[in-house]
Amino acid sequence: MDQLISNIRQFNRYYTKQLGLLQQHFFDTDYSLTDIRVLYEIDFNGQTTATGIREALQIDAGYLSRILRNFEKKGLILKHPLPEDGRSYYLQLTARGKKLMAGMNERSNGQIREMLKDLRPAEREKIANSMNILRNLLKAPDSTPALEDVVIRHGLQPGDIGDMIRLHGILYAQEYQYDLAFETYVTQTLYEFMQTYDPARDRVWLAYCYGELIGMIAIIGKGRGVAQLRWFLLRPEFRGIGLGKKLMGEAMAFCRQQNFRSVYLLTTHQQTTAGSMYTKAGFVKTASTPQRIWGHDLYEERYELKLR
Repeated sequence: MDQLISNIRQFNRYYTKQLGLLQQHFFDTDYSLTDIRVLYEIDFNGQTTATGIREALQIDAGYLSRILRNFEKKGLILKHPLPEDGRSYYLQLTARGKKLMAGMNERSNGQIREMLKDLRPAEREKIANSMNILRNLLKAPDSTPALEDVVIRHGLQPGDIGDMIRLHGILYAQEYQYDLAFETYVTQTLYEFMQTYDPARDRVWLAYCYGELIGMIAIIGKGRGVAQLRWFLLRPEFRGIGLGKKLMGEAMAFCRQQNFRSVYLLTTHQQTTAGSMYTKAGFVKTASTPQRIWGHDLYEERYELKLR
């Protein structure tokens, strides 16, 4: 923990120096960083209240009142009585205030653009993803990933198979305490799959958020109009946002496009959430067999879906 704190403080010192955040006046104007942050809150929200600004910035009420009076005197903001409470006001930028913020935003964008100009596109993307992950881990406002933040692609690329094995090994160890035999099993099944992989008949969908693999599903053509659904997996923090439904929809649409007559899958009785999704998609459980595998006594279950 001490080393982590030291690393964070070292980064903070670097970043505040890079952006000139410790200067008394922001971008050599008459305004401090706090002044600009208050104006930004008003600009970003379109209209807001002093209470909203105070809660967003954790700023002293008296200090904020002095800032707002100064802005009003300089013609940067307008105060409008709230219809439900004439003693309270909502705040808006004037045309002069909007012009000031537009200039500040452009200078700030240019400053960051200068910092990034010598980086390769992949390096810039890594920085953006890392910042999003950091905000999410620290539970910053509006940082919880949504379905719109997820990118789904198909068409296997170098490194994908290793990432698929790793995610399976980590999640099943965390959630079900499966031992290394399970990771070996996943490795073997993916090795066998790659020996006969045909993009015209088989498809793997990989879901990414902030540059990290967070989920997957695959359809493997088995011949004679039969396909197998495999490797359906989502990281826990991305369950419940509609991603599983979207991946399942992609897989089923592909099966119908390929004119498969049936699809089957193998799972265990422990995967209750996935089992519910299979049932909703029209799959029917056709077998349940006791097994001693991966360090556990399990029931291996088979589900089937008739497409025609």
